[in-house]
Amino acid sequence: MISTVFGYDHIMMCAKYRTPDPHNHLAVHFIAGLDGPVHCIVSGDSFDADAVFIASDVVHTAYAESGDMLVFLFDAAGNIAKEAEKKYLCGKPYCCVGAETAVQLREIWRSNSPDDSDKLITQLLGLDTVNSLPRDERISEVLEYLRTLDEIPEDITSQLCGKICLSAGRLSHLFKENVGISLHRYLAMDKMRKGYIHYQKYGNITEASMRAGFDSPSHFAATCKRMFGISFSEFIKSGE
Repeated sequence: MISTVFGYDHIMMCAKYRTPDPHNHLAVHFIAGLDGPVHCIVSGDSFDADAVFIASDVVHTAYAESGDMLVFLFDAAGNIAKEAEKKYLCGKPYCCVGAETAVQLREIWRSNSPDDSDKLITQLLGLDTVNSLPRDERISEVLEYLRTLDEIPEDITSQLCGKICLSAGRLSHLFKENVGISLHRYLAMDKMRKGYIHYQKYGNITEASMRAGFDSPSHFAATCKRMFGISFSEFIKSGE
């Protein structure tokens, strides 16, 4: 079963890696142990938690002593991350979530597909903000067009502007207003999504990276490390 889900401004994965190096990047984390607590080190604090939010750009690592972890990475520029910062983090580097919520989360994961779990868990956490955003028909057309593409070409912004007859500046503003994340960040996430899909199909990182629109396999790998804090080999293990 494929257990990685890409959303507009986040990714959810069932993480099978054990001891990631301490790292920081521009994503708000939510990490939950699927079979018990996870051990976390955040900003020098060491603790165990059933589930925890970790702020963007904070040095951290987390791993499960046994079993797997469910990991959400919310793009720091997106509405879900902003809601998590307001609702849970409140300016702190991390916030532990109660055991009762973790029990409900585990039951959702065991009883639903990954796609449904993604939606239900964000609702459980009170972070289902994307569905409440307005949607201009031109942005709906842009999103639908992007879904039809196998790659994100260099001239994609020009293509999109021509398709809906808007300037680049107006498109950028309207996209952020409707989707809750900048067009630039969305395209980066979508390119990574397409690369992952191509890797599943072809089993080759060179083939996957070029088909998705990356300059090289190293660019693909570096993007993965920058966005998710783990190597691509660790990332694909989490989707198996």
